[in-house]
Amino acid sequence: MGKSVKALSEAPPAPESVRRGSAGASGGRSGENANGGGSGESSDASHGVREGGETRRSTREFTQTRARETHAALLAAAAEVFAELGFDDAQTPDIAARAGVSVGTFYRYFSDKRQAFIELIEAYLSDSFDSVMSNLTPEVFGATRTPKDRRAAVNHVIDVLFANTAINPRLQRVFLALSLRDPEIEQIRIDFEARSRELLALLLEQVTTRERIPDPSAAAEVIQIASQEVAMATIRDGGTTRPSSHGQALRLALADMMYRYVFGEG
Repeated sequence: MGKSVKALSEAPPAPESVRRGSAGASGGRSGENANGGGSGESSDASHGVREGGETRRSTREFTQTRARETHAALLAAAAEVFAELGFDDAQTPDIAARAGVSVGTFYRYFSDKRQAFIELIEAYLSDSFDSVMSNLTPEVFGATRTPKDRRAAVNHVIDVLFANTAINPRLQRVFLALSLRDPEIEQIRIDFEARSRELLALLLEQVTTRERIPDPSAAAEVIQIASQEVAMATIRDGGTTRPSSHGQALRLALADMMYRYVFGEG
């Protein structure tokens, strides 16, 4: 899960060795077996095996460079295809063709397009979580910091959050829409949001007082919802007529609101 959607969607085309694998009808290549990602894949990685109607999620590990590159190329292609066509209209031949491999090669790595989507979204959410939460530490917001330092830290965290949101806004919309009708996709979103709220609530307990923030968990949820909604509103994507200055104004207003709410400083 080490690649973000940005890294995936901007990944270079599949290496020549991968493209050569699409020449045959079976898409076979030496060094890769037909059980999910090649002989270089860790034996404990799952391949979308369905248990009780659910696709089992797992971290994929590859020991062979070629297998790792093929997997990354397929996820990069999936990020583009899902963003362009949506989940329902995207098909495995579209993803395979975009990656420069055969459909047979796709099925060596994923059981279906749904598994590819799940791995793609989990990679994005994992990287997004790490990039945002690594900037939310007690040291950054502690009492020894000046108000100017704390305000700069709030601004920086919001910048990181908005940058992550802007990586592939169409894909994010596909994810959010699918989470409203697919229980497993919904659970991925719920787990991600819950984990983020828990750490944010813990941070609020460490850098504020109960007099200032009586209920850190509730405060964390309000901050999370406000941040997500404003971040999505600032995305300039497909036909939007709002100027970039409007997004910047929303960003600054959010930072000011959060700073005053948490620290009570003007």
